[in-house]
Amino acid sequence: MFISQTNSTNDWLKQHPECDAVWTTWQTAGRGQAGNSWESEQGKNVLMSLRFLKPSVVAEEQFRMTMAVSLGVQHVVAKLLPEEQVTIKWPNDIYVGDRKICGILIESTLADGQVAEAIAGIGLNVNQTAWQAGAPNPVSVKQLTGKDYDLPAVYDALCEAVNAQMALLSKPETLKEHYISVLYRFGQKALYARRAVSLTPSRVLTTMPDNAFEGTITDVTEQGELIINNTKYHFKEIQFVV
Repeated sequence: MFISQTNSTNDWLKQHPECDAVWTTWQTAGRGQAGNSWESEQGKNVLMSLRFLKPSVVAEEQFRMTMAVSLGVQHVVAKLLPEEQVTIKWPNDIYVGDRKICGILIESTLADGQVAEAIAGIGLNVNQTAWQAGAPNPVSVKQLTGKDYDLPAVYDALCEAVNAQMALLSKPETLKEHYISVLYRFGQKALYARRAVSLTPSRVLTTMPDNAFEGTITDVTEQGELIINNTKYHFKEIQFVV
C-alpha cells in the first residue's frame, strides 16, 4: 500500500493491523537503530515497512530475521548497482564501498518465547543527491549512476527479495553463509573503536576513538554478536572507524 506521507512507516503499520506492507516517499519522523533519526528528501526515496506474523523464530533466534531482511535489500541494491561493491555493515546497514545507502529497523513483539510479529522498516536512498543533517557518509543510487529510478518498481523488488529471504528462516546455515559472504570488512584488518552503551533504552553513551584498535571480523554468532579478534561485541558496542 502506498501512502503519501506518514511520521514513520513502522508506526503506521503498527496502527493498521489489516495491512502487511506500506511505503511512502515522505516520512516526517523516520527512525533508525537505537533512537537515531532517518533523513530523507520528500519524493526521492523508498521508505517502507513489511509485517511478518508468527515467523517461526524464538526470541534467541531473532538475528535470523536481521540476516534475511538485510540480504533481501542487499540483493536489490546489488542489481541496481552491478559495478559497485554492495555489502551489509553489521548488523543490517547496506553499504556501497564505505558509504551508507540503506538503513533497516526491525521491531518485534514476543509471546511465550516466540516472535509473534516482526515489522521491518527499510529506508533506501534512491534519487536523493544532497543531505542536510550532517550524516557522515550517505550515498544514493542516483549519485552513483546519474540516473533517476522508478520508485514503485524499486519497492516491488524489495518486497519480493525480502520475502524470498524470510522464507529461509528455517535454514539458518544458508542465511549465515550468504550473510558472511557479503559482510562489510569480513576477514579484513580495519580500525574499530569501543563504545559504552545503555541497553534499556538502547543508545550509545560514549565512543572512545582514542582507543581505536586494529581488528579483523571473523564471525557472527547465532545471537548476532560480532566477533573481532576473538572478542564478542553486542549491538552498538563497537564503532567502525571509516
